[in-house]
Amino acid sequence: MRWRTTLRLPKEHGAYAMLYVPFLLGVLVAGDLSGRLWLLLLSVTALFISRESLLVWWRARSRGRKAIGARRLLTIYLGLTALGGALLLFCWQLFWLLPLALVGGVLLLINGKQAVRLEERTILGEVLAICGLTLTAPAAYYVARGVWESTALWLWALSALYFASSVFYVKLRVLSLHPQRQQDRRRVWQHCAFYHSFLFVSLLLLAFTGSLHLFALIAFAPALGRAFWGLLNPARQLNLTRAGILEIIYSLMFLIFVTLSFR
Repeated sequence: MRWRTTLRLPKEHGAYAMLYVPFLLGVLVAGDLSGRLWLLLLSVTALFISRESLLVWWRARSRGRKAIGARRLLTIYLGLTALGGALLLFCWQLFWLLPLALVGGVLLLINGKQAVRLEERTILGEVLAICGLTLTAPAAYYVARGVWESTALWLWALSALYFASSVFYVKLRVLSLHPQRQQDRRRVWQHCAFYHSFLFVSLLLLAFTGSLHLFALIAFAPALGRAFWGLLNPARQLNLTRAGILEIIYSLMFLIFVTLSFR
């Protein structure tokens, strides 16, 4: 669409889920629909959208070119981010947003630098991007509650771990369709197996020691199930529409059961 190109909106549909599902999770667990959440939503959305303009401007600058339109949009988006953040800081004294914004900004710059070098599609690059996107969970929880609590970090950790699962799984599915890349597939298979085994054992221990409610383990069940199935049954074809619908369902289950585990 022309307006999407004009506004330089992100093209990765999965990234929207990684941004807004944790945000909604933070709101639901906090149990408060305070009006200041709209300011936070404006701020994080503007920062998220600014990435595309940042990349266009950064790439042009590295090649000695000018990207006036991208720079203008970048300034507008960052201005909206700063406006929303400043109102939250000075009107409601939500100063714990500062370290969250600092971490998010650093991760955005790292991801931008990787993208300019065409390195953002590595596992490390994608996981770092997910860590930045899922910061909306602790931010929304903190803004809704008005006080900083350890629950905010739990929500961030669970959101980042859940969405990082898709990085390993998708890479495994894609490489399974390319038999000529057996060495790459073997390496990704090992990474996927290690990550999901570690995730399953960790969640199991946390659930049975009482650190996490059993609902949290149920929240990860679909993602863990699809990963282990993919490890044992290499894909012969990839239906993107079906995969997208399933990911939406899995994300909703994650949202519902993690919310229940903290309520």
